[in-house]
Amino acid sequence: MSALLQIALQGIDKQIRKRLIESYLQLKRSIAEARHDSAEMSAGKLCESVIRHLQQRAFGSYKPFGTKIANFADECRHTMAAPASIGITDSEKSIITRSLVFLYTMRNKRGVGHVGGDVDPNAIDAAVMSRVADWIVC
Repeated sequence: MSALLQIALQGIDKQIRKRLIESYLQLKRSIAEARHDSAEMSAGKLCESVIRHLQQRAFGSYKPFGTKIANFADECRHTMAAPASIGITDSEKSIITRSLVFLYTMRNKRGVGHVGGDVDPNAIDAAVMSRVADWIVC
């Protein structure tokens, strides 16, 4: 599957593409192995790669990997506000960014990566996140 993703996503910056594919495939492996916590962590990493791709499309540069994204929703809102004349499509600006906020919020607010969340990661959360990730990657 990795080779197919490499071809399908060849228009994406090489560094972003590598991380995007790695996190996506890890998410899918974790789903197949019923490791829901791991799958949801991978969904968060996927979001961090995709927002960088959208920043690249919207502004010509992106926050470097290794640099913390302090407020993910704010980064998405900033990308949504990019001028229409720039190389990002309305779907990328409006729909994908909102999907990223949804995924990232699920990862942060549903007991993933932290002890004491309001619910434990479970199959239905991971399945929803996996399908949204599929849609974003497609």
